[in-house]
Amino acid sequence: MRAAGRRLLLRGGLAAALAGGCVGVARGQVRVLFVGNSFTHGAYDPVLTYNRTAITDENAGLPPGHPRYEDPTSSAPGPWSGVAGIFQKFTAQAGLNYEVHLEAINEVTLQYHYANALSVIAQSKWDCVVLQEQSILPLPVARGGQPTVFADYATRLEQAVHAANPAAQLYLFQTWARADLVEFPNQPYSGSSVDVMTQDLHASYYQVAATNGRFAGVAPAGDAWLRAMQAGVALRDPFSPPAGRLNLWAFDNFHPSKWGSYLNACVLFARLTGRDPRTLGAAEQAAADLDITPPAATALQAIAYQQVIGSTPLPVTLTAFAAQRQPAGVQVRWATASENNNSHFDVQRSTDGTRFETVATVPGRGTTAQPATYTTLDAATPPGPLYYRLQQVDAGGARSFSPVVTVGEASRGPGVFPNPAREQVLLSAPTATAYRVRCARGQLVAQGTLMGGGATVGLSGLAPGIYLVEFQEGNRWVRRRLCKQ
Repeated sequence: MRAAGRRLLLRGGLAAALAGGCVGVARGQVRVLFVGNSFTHGAYDPVLTYNRTAITDENAGLPPGHPRYEDPTSSAPGPWSGVAGIFQKFTAQAGLNYEVHLEAINEVTLQYHYANALSVIAQSKWDCVVLQEQSILPLPVARGGQPTVFADYATRLEQAVHAANPAAQLYLFQTWARADLVEFPNQPYSGSSVDVMTQDLHASYYQVAATNGRFAGVAPAGDAWLRAMQAGVALRDPFSPPAGRLNLWAFDNFHPSKWGSYLNACVLFARLTGRDPRTLGAAEQAAADLDITPPAATALQAIAYQQVIGSTPLPVTLTAFAAQRQPAGVQVRWATASENNNSHFDVQRSTDGTRFETVATVPGRGTTAQPATYTTLDAATPPGPLYYRLQQVDAGGARSFSPVVTVGEASRGPGVFPNPAREQVLLSAPTATAYRVRCARGQLVAQGTLMGGGATVGLSGLAPGIYLVEFQEGNRWVRRRLCKQ
C-alpha cells in the first residue's frame, strides 16, 4: 500500500510538490539553476553541448580573464549544457514546463561560486537551485578533503538564495566515486574501493543537508552509481571491464561518461520533479541522441527510480574487503557500514579469477545501521595465486557480488583492517602476539594480546587522527599506521 500510495502522489504537478519536487505554482513554470563544475556539465561531448539551445548557459560569451570564462582549450567552446541539457529534454518529454539554466565552471568549488557568481545564484527568480561541490572537497580530511569548507559555503549559498526567494528549493547534487583515486597508486583511496569513497561522499552530503535543515534534499547520484555497480548494470573497475556492463566513467576515469551523465540526469529528474524516470521509457529521446541503447537507458532509469523513489535501499554497504594468507590458510575479512534484510555472505574462491566456488557461508546481521566486521578462515587452500569475492544474499534470495581481491603465494606480517576505520578495527598477525596502540604523541591508548591471530578493537572512544599500532615480534615491535575517522 505504501508503494502504491507513493506512485499515486507522483501524478500531476501538485503531486510533484507533495513528493518534494520543485514546482512554480504561480507562474506554471519552474526555473531551475544548476551550479557546479565539469562534473555538472560533463566535460566532454556529446554530453557537454547536448541540447544547449534549449537551456541558458549563464557563463556563455564571457571574455577571457572573467572569473566565469569558459576556457575552450580545456573543453569544447560554449555554450555548455551537460546534465542540465539532458534534464531539460526529460522534462519536455514528460510535458513539464521547466526553464533550465546552468552556471558551471571547470574545477571550481562552491566557495569559488560564492565569490564570483553570487549575482547569478542569489536571484529571486529561481524556484529551484542545485549545488554540486568539487569532487575532492567533501571527502574526509584524512582523504584530502575539506568537508567543513564544503559545509560552510553550501550553507552560505543556501542563505543567499533564500534571502532572495524564501520559497526556493535547494538541492545538493552528490558526486560519485572516482576510479582514478581508487585504482591508481598513491591516491587517497588506493587499495580501498568505490564503496568506501561513495560512503564518505554520502555521509558528507547528507550531513550538510541534515545539519542545515533548509535544503529540500540530496540528489543521490553517487549512491545511484554504486547501486548500478552492485546490480551488475555498471562496471566497478574500468581497467578490468567485464563484458556487457556500462562504464559510468569517461576515459579519464573520473568525469562521467555519457552513461554516467544519463544516470545523473535520471536521478535529478526523479528528485526535482517527483516523477518516476522509468516513465521515460526505451524510446526516450536523449538516450537516442547520445547513442545510448534502449536496454541501457531503461536499466539506468530503473536504477534512478530505485535510488530516489523506490525506497529500496542497498542490502549491504560494504566498506572494506581483503584476504591475507596466514600459516593456517587464507583469512578473509570484510566490513559493512549498514545492512538491510541481509541473510548471509558466501565467501567464494577461484584459482583462475573466472570460475568461483563457495568455501564458507557467514550469517549476516539482518537489518542494522551499525558497522560490523567479519572474518573467516579458508583452510583448504590450493597452491598458487587465489582470487576471492563475496556473494551477498538477502532474505528474498537476491544476490550481489563484491570486487575480487587477489592473494599471492605468501603474505606475512601483522595487519590493520579496515584502514581508515571509524568504530572498530581488526588487528591480525600470523601468530598470537601482543599489541599496543599509541596516539601521535606516543601516549598508550590501548593494548592487549591477539589470541588465535586476531582481535577486534573498539575505536569509538578515540578522537579522529593518526595512531600507531605496534605488534610484538620477538624482541622488537613492528609498527603499522592507523587513521581513525
